[in-house]
Amino acid sequence: MDSRTLKVELQSYGLRLPDTRNIRRGGAGPTGGIHLRILPDNEANIPVVGDFVDSSPYYLDRINGEYWVFREDVAISQVELMGDAKFYEQRTSTGTPMRKIGLLHCPTTFATTLLQTCDFWEDDRRCKFCGIELTLKDRSTVGFKNAKSLVETISIAKELDGISNVVFTSGVARDEEKALGKYAEICYEVKKATGLPIQLQIIPPEDLSWLQRLKDCGVDALGVHIETFDPEVFEKVTPGKARIGLNKYVETWKEAVKVFGRWQVSTYVLVGLGERLETIIEGAALCGDLGVYPFVVPLRPIAGTPMENAKPPKPEVMNYVYAEVAKVLSKYDGGSKSSGAGCVSCGECSALPDFERASTRSNVRFKEFILKPSSVS
Repeated sequence: MDSRTLKVELQSYGLRLPDTRNIRRGGAGPTGGIHLRILPDNEANIPVVGDFVDSSPYYLDRINGEYWVFREDVAISQVELMGDAKFYEQRTSTGTPMRKIGLLHCPTTFATTLLQTCDFWEDDRRCKFCGIELTLKDRSTVGFKNAKSLVETISIAKELDGISNVVFTSGVARDEEKALGKYAEICYEVKKATGLPIQLQIIPPEDLSWLQRLKDCGVDALGVHIETFDPEVFEKVTPGKARIGLNKYVETWKEAVKVFGRWQVSTYVLVGLGERLETIIEGAALCGDLGVYPFVVPLRPIAGTPMENAKPPKPEVMNYVYAEVAKVLSKYDGGSKSSGAGCVSCGECSALPDFERASTRSNVRFKEFILKPSSVS
């Protein structure tokens, strides 16, 4: 089994571990996972907690000190685990453990949620898959990360762990204008102190002039996540975002591409929410035309959310979606390899960059074939 196929399988089925007590279970974005280097040439963030993982045919074990992924007692692939970051052992100047300020989502990417609360959380606007406030309940993070604590933590992470980029996510604030001002201040201070590329993830701002202001404060890439292009799922699963409306997302993406450039703007597209698959392909085509990267990711159900009992999409579904979206992206130059910071540049929660590279190689071979002079006179 090649590493790309195994990555897709593991992200759909999960990987059983002997001990998952120290695995993060809440928070924004894909959670409940670990980083694996699938030897010889791939990396992935793989779910390891959740009811669906308990029935996975894949499990992790050690042979002579080496980690291997097994399927039904057959060793499939050797893997390497990332392990804890060195900065996790440190504290900020106010005594807060730095692992409460941010985490490594992959060896090179520091990620944190600036605002760990969401205005949608307590009412009917809540995204049904999201666990953003769960980590507040178990006290594994803090509600708002200020510029000082982030500068201290990210500087240490750069020094000790060699991080190369930063991802800032956020919940929806009640006063979005005030929140954007805080985010701009944080990005400015982090950029000044570390020089690292920064991706910021936000909802579409009412005032689109904020996009240029964020760019001026050090933001290099922007995530504006719609989650689904299926109108029925949009209303049912992400009702708060549905009230913002697709048109506002498109308007924001267009302006953001003008400010940040093609492929420096991205949107998460989740598979497994009950959507019609054709809406994913159509949405990806729209994104490609705009220069927005559609970061396709399989649903990872989180305990404590309304969708905790959902199942991730099967590998054959993900293979189809990835292949079709990769075909869409192959029409354009750049894609994931052009992204300067954030989830797309990390790429470990999705296999789309892997399919995209394969599609590009196939496209190059096809072009070479049709351009090669015929030997028949």
